[in-house]
Amino acid sequence: MKPGERIPLINGLVDSLLPRPLTEAQLILDQFGVQTWQPNASDSTTVRAYFVERVKNEPDNNLEALHAYIVGEDANPSLVPTEAHPWGEKPVRVFLSHKWEDAQFVSGVKDVLEKYGISAFVAHNDIEPTRQWREVIKAGLRTCHMMVAVLHPDFHKSQWCDQEVGWALGRGIPVATVRRDVTDVDRGLDGFLEEVQDIGLDPSKGTGEWRAAQEIFRAAIRTVRPASLARSTLAEAFVTSFNFDNSRNLWSAISRQDQWDEPQLRRLEYAVETNRQVYDANLDGTSLADLVKDLLVRFDPAPVAPSNDEVPF
Repeated sequence: MKPGERIPLINGLVDSLLPRPLTEAQLILDQFGVQTWQPNASDSTTVRAYFVERVKNEPDNNLEALHAYIVGEDANPSLVPTEAHPWGEKPVRVFLSHKWEDAQFVSGVKDVLEKYGISAFVAHNDIEPTRQWREVIKAGLRTCHMMVAVLHPDFHKSQWCDQEVGWALGRGIPVATVRRDVTDVDRGLDGFLEEVQDIGLDPSKGTGEWRAAQEIFRAAIRTVRPASLARSTLAEAFVTSFNFDNSRNLWSAISRQDQWDEPQLRRLEYAVETNRQVYDANLDGTSLADLVKDLLVRFDPAPVAPSNDEVPF
């Protein structure tokens, strides 16, 4: 993991530790093998500085595990009642906040994002009339990894849209805005959204659902943390890649990753075995299947040598 990727993880988990009683925070760190001590009442070290000092040198894998537990404790879908569970099976979860006038467009974006390894939540589609819809929305807001606000001229007139965005900003997760009409941009009306990533859909490149989904996917890969989530999404997008050009574009992002876990490698391998848009694609005369094999050799765990007891001679 690059140093710049560690900093938001450290800040995020420290911010989530601070509201907890010190004894509880200490217990969590102890269980993850982080050395702690009981600060003296006269200790001039602030609690935040203490937590930063404790976790800043943890190995990447333990830092990610801590972040996933501490920050994701409330964002763990298994803690959401089944009847209020708004997500599919894809690794990255994106909440699409929108006005009802954009419901059809956003529904199409959701369907395309599924092909990119992303589960999207669209309130108008994902809430059945028999459910407590406010609870389902809150479950989605608690458990999403990213918020995308699809802006409409009346977006900020909706208290629900503004509250959804405020909730996401308060959680400190990545937030992006999608503007379908780049000719009507007044960032001065967006409040705190002025500071987030703005995805303008250039009419010369297309403004439909596919284009929006592609840009959301790219934003998610860059910003969602921990980075292992982005890698899992890349692997799933490879499995469901829908044409050769898309497979080549995905490979460009896949090849830039500096770490792969074993389950993610198996998904890349599965893509080569099952998806013609991957195994028949090539890049500069080299098949993607061969490129994936090279990646597997580079990142696959080395086989474990047998112990002396296992050697038959």
